[in-house]
Order: sequence, then C-alpha cells, then structure tokens
Amino acid sequence: MSIYITRICGLGGTAGKGQQLVANEAKKLGIEEIRIPYYDYFSESREELSKRIDGILTGVSENDTVILQSPTWNYPNFDSALIGHLKAIDNLQLVIFVHDIRAMMFPIEAESMPFYVELFNIADSLIVPSENMAQYLKEKGVNTPMVIQHLWDFDNHVDFNQASNYGNRISFIGDDEKFMISTNFPTNSDTSLELYGRKNEQMEQANNIHYHGFLDEYSLLQELHKGGFGLVWSEDEQVKNYMHYCNSYKVSTYLQAGIPLIVHNDISCRKLVEDNHWGIVVNSLEEAVQKVKEMSEEEYRSYIDAISSIKYKLENGYYTKKSLTDAIYNLFIC
Repeated sequence: MSIYITRICGLGGTAGKGQQLVANEAKKLGIEEIRIPYYDYFSESREELSKRIDGILTGVSENDTVILQSPTWNYPNFDSALIGHLKAIDNLQLVIFVHDIRAMMFPIEAESMPFYVELFNIADSLIVPSENMAQYLKEKGVNTPMVIQHLWDFDNHVDFNQASNYGNRISFIGDDEKFMISTNFPTNSDTSLELYGRKNEQMEQANNIHYHGFLDEYSLLQELHKGGFGLVWSEDEQVKNYMHYCNSYKVSTYLQAGIPLIVHNDISCRKLVEDNHWGIVVNSLEEAVQKVKEMSEEEYRSYIDAISSIKYKLENGYYTKKSLTDAIYNLFIC
C-alpha cells in the first residue's frame, strides 16, 4: 500500500506555491508525488484524455491512498475524468486537500457548486481551510469527514537579529487594484500604508501611502520585519466574503516576518488571531488606523512576544503535516 499526493506542474502564483509547499511537506512523511501538467485538456477527445490520465496515474494500484490537491486549475472535464479513474481502482482511498473552491471564488462559476459538492462526497476524506468552510460545505450537503487545515505554513527560513519595532505603519501585500486598499485607506492620518505588489492607475496618491512594488520573498520579509502591522483585508465585497472561508497566505507571511496582524472581524482565522493574541480585529480601515495610532509600545510588544513562538511551527510545516496525518489516520479508524 502506497500513499501519493498530486501537484500541478507549471502553475504559478500563490496557487502554485501552495501546492508545492504541501507536496514538499508530504514528501517528508514518505508520501510520493504525482505530477499533473497544467494544460489545455479541453481540446482533447475523451479517449486521448483517458490515455493521458492513465499515464499520470502510472504506479497507483489497489489499496493505495491518493491525496488530490484541489483545484487542479485545469478544465472541469479533466477533474471529472481524473476522479473517475481514481475511483475505478479497487479499494483506493481518496483524500481531497481543498485549497480553494472556484465556485465560491468567482461569481461567474457559482452555478458549478453542485459539481464540487458531488466531487467532495465521492472522496473518503477532506482537508478544508477553515471551520467556516467545513460548516458551509455541510450546509451544502457534503457528508465526507473533514480535517481543518487552519493556517498555511511558510517554508522560507529567515533569521532576524532583533524583534520588530513599534511603528505607526500598516503593510499590505497583494494586488491593490483587486483588494482596493489604497482608495479606501484614510489619507488624513499620519499612519502610513506600505504597499507591496502590482501598481495600478487607480492607486490613491497621498503622502502617507508608499508603493514598494514586488520584492523577492527574502527581501519582503526583511522589509516587513522592520515593524508595524500586516494587513489581511479587502474592500471588494465578493473577495471579503470569500475570505470568511479561505486561508490567506498573507497571514503566515506577516507572522513569519514577526509582525502582528490586522484582520477583518469576519475573516476565517479570526478565532486564531484572538485566541493567540496575534493582532487586532477591526470592522474598518478607519478603525484599524485609529487602533494603531492609539496603541502603546508596551501593547505592541505583547503581540510581538505572542507571535514569536509560531515561527518555528510555520518553518517546519506543522499545520500541513498535521492535516495530512490526521486525514490519513482517520481513513483507517472510521
């Protein structure tokens, strides 16, 4: 009996990084990797697609376990065919590691949610991002046992010489045009907004808003570590709603950089942030700016001290490995 995990090859961005991170941690547990090309399968005939999937699954046999990282970001016809091939193998156990659900991310794909409910009910176990996601899927009719991921790990090991400094600044990583941060950030404040990401024509120009562009991961962590707070936020309502269910890689990035978080009160990780004293929970950017401005250095230090212990867990894949081992363990005791 062997255990395998899929990884999409040729997939860039945060989605690709997430799949690579999970596959890397799985290998440390002795789990073998199945590489799936990121490819235009839509133009292939059913016979051609079947042959291609047979090649991808070479070596998988009866009584094995396969962990499918979802979504594959390929066309739905590929996902359906892949699942069909896997479930045709005698006594195969299927775990689906849910990174995202496209029907929840993109309004144009919302009508495909029944496809995902059916897909998840075919699986023997699910790993889902949050308690909120688990509850949502149960309400939609998913009956498969679930394990909660809780938080992304962060496999970049960076040592800092000293703790982050208190500062009246808020940093944001990401596409400002998508998340609409600068156009909604209070410009009549001495609290600065430090933006790391793609510049856009709609960006607000103000004395307290500073654009830094893209930085490599090591340089980004060094910049963030200088102090202040890390913002996990969106002013776009659809994106904000999805953040109630998904795991944001930004959370782990800021924690790895050693700075406290600012999160919306409806975000999926709210309880983690509050219970572990990792940062502040607010309802608006105006409230965030006000709390940062009024915060004492002593209070800031209490957040820094609280997040200092999480760095080791993130660097060593604690959350990923626990999710994988719990899901596999549950297959054989249920």
